[in-house]
Amino acid sequence: MYFFRSFLISLQKQTWLAALLCALPVFLYLLTFVKIALNVNYVAYDDILILGVIPGFEDATWLERWHSLTDPFPEHRLVFSRSLVLASYFLFGKVNLLSLMVIGNLCWLGCAGVFYAVFRRMRLSLWHFVPVVWLWFTIHSFENIFWGVSSLCNFGVLLFAMMAFYFISHSQNLLAALLCALAATFTYGNGITVFVIIAFVLWITGRRKAFFLTTALFVLTAFLYFSGFPQKTESLDFSDPEQLWQGLAGFFGFIGAITAFDAYSVDPIPLGMAVVTGLLMAVIFVAIFGKKLPSFFQSLLGRPMQLSPAGQFALALLLFVAISSFAVLYKRIPLGGFESLFKGRYRMYSSLGWVMLHLGALTWLRSQRRQRWTITLVIFGILINLTLLYVNFATAVNNRRAAVVQEFNTRYNSDWLGLRMFQMSQAHFETIRSYYQSDDPLAEGWNPRTATDSLPCVGTYELDSVLRYKDEIHAYAMSDFFDAEESYTDGPYVLLKSATHVYASPPNQFAVPLRTILRRFRYFARGFQGIFHEDTVEPGVYKIYVLMRRNGKNEIYCTNQTWIEPN
Repeated sequence: MYFFRSFLISLQKQTWLAALLCALPVFLYLLTFVKIALNVNYVAYDDILILGVIPGFEDATWLERWHSLTDPFPEHRLVFSRSLVLASYFLFGKVNLLSLMVIGNLCWLGCAGVFYAVFRRMRLSLWHFVPVVWLWFTIHSFENIFWGVSSLCNFGVLLFAMMAFYFISHSQNLLAALLCALAATFTYGNGITVFVIIAFVLWITGRRKAFFLTTALFVLTAFLYFSGFPQKTESLDFSDPEQLWQGLAGFFGFIGAITAFDAYSVDPIPLGMAVVTGLLMAVIFVAIFGKKLPSFFQSLLGRPMQLSPAGQFALALLLFVAISSFAVLYKRIPLGGFESLFKGRYRMYSSLGWVMLHLGALTWLRSQRRQRWTITLVIFGILINLTLLYVNFATAVNNRRAAVVQEFNTRYNSDWLGLRMFQMSQAHFETIRSYYQSDDPLAEGWNPRTATDSLPCVGTYELDSVLRYKDEIHAYAMSDFFDAEESYTDGPYVLLKSATHVYASPPNQFAVPLRTILRRFRYFARGFQGIFHEDTVEPGVYKIYVLMRRNGKNEIYCTNQTWIEPN
């Protein structure tokens, strides 16, 4: 025990090592972004819909412009993201979605900067900040990382919220805090709760005048925000026991989602782990905040609570995570049930919850317990970060390839399901696409619009099987390794070609087991599988091809197989 304590004391003095450990997850995050990010509309059409603010904006009246900026989408007022889209277009003549992603991820980085500002005021060793960086710079929420508009919305609202909480807790700058709360409100839907949280912190700490000013501004902002809102969608039914049970489990699962690992998993085991983790986080918070609970409850009745600035900040984070969790389950449970709460773009709130716990532990625990807590969380944070990187990197790559494929399918099929779902014409899609000027890599070297099912091939590629599984068409080829050379747009894509339609599927590659990575230094497994949802494939006779993209160049291979899609 003496040797271990001596080792810890010696290690604590190695600030350079702590700084290196802080830099490493940022480097891994940046490297992942550089490798995968593309100037392409994500697999949903949100980017296309938001860029729809551009046509006619310059010639509109000021009132019409305001309506365009604040038009609900669907329950959010996306003034921040739309303003950046317009600024990019009018300054540079186009909107580079990659630039929007960069700005969004800088907001994520800015949140870490706010956390560090809080940490610096605590005057602790840099080692205590190491867990924050490893827990924050994961790729669990890669939907936001690589999605132009979503990154601005989801990461932007976090930055404005964190800044508001910092100003109200550390600098006592009410004006700055309220301006940040206003910015958060018109960045994403849950941003309006920042006003409520600021008012709550002001009340329990006895700042009555500031509390009433904040409440008055909140009422005014809420009136403007909800004025003209469309009819609300179905929400949680408190009289339904099943929905209540799913909501309760979903609340803790949402908070503990970091241990569900796979961002798209619907397996009950990892989702159950997330629920257990959320419950554990709640228990940990009560344990470290326990001594403050009596004075906390007294503060609700009007007796000011003595709470350090870092403690106020941590408490604000807790409320923000809890309210956001409830808001999501209130909206999502009736629409998709328990599993719908685990979308990749929601996972960032689990990381935020752990940062809240850590800052709270540094504030409310005694020195010796604080040291043990930090050691445990350093190990936990590193393991979680690397596990999430291993589990989700392949899925993130597949999603970017899927985005390339969706643009291809939308461009060359005027009756594409995505266009019909969003009541969008192909001409409108091409108009919006001209604003961000994405490449069309899968169409290089051949003409997808050719009115024939026969394409010139450089050779033959044998598929292992082509079959219908449930409501999907699956094409498998599992014998060869395929490595991206120029970028992760490279890879084998399956094509269905008839005289009137052409559809592409991304490779859908998977990661090898961890021990195989360590032994062979390979990440992707052999082979690929093309998947087409039958609702997106019009009836007809299709020849099947493999488009092999290597080093940025396309080669088409015949498979000598045909697929008949019935009426």
